[in-house]
Amino acid sequence: SAMNDSHPMLRWAEENGKTVRELAEVAGCSDSHLRNILAGRREAKLSVAKRLSEFSGGAVPMDAFVRTEEARA
Repeated sequence: SAMNDSHPMLRWAEENGKTVRELAEVAGCSDSHLRNILAGRREAKLSVAKRLSEFSGGAVPMDAFVRTEEARA
C-alpha cells in the first residue's frame, strides 16, 4: 500500500498524532521543504535530520533522512 512506501518519519508522525506542520516547526524549515525531504526529492541538512530524529525519541534514525540513491551508493 502507499502507506508502506511512506517515509518512516511520516509513519511515526501518524502513529503519534503529529502533523507535517509540527514536524516542520521542529525541523526549522517550511512545510513544503519538509514534504520534499520526506518524498526523497530533497536532501535533509544534518541539523534538520538531527532535530527530527531527536523529536521522535530516536525512533526515526538520522540516516532515514539521507536520500535512498545515496544510501545505496
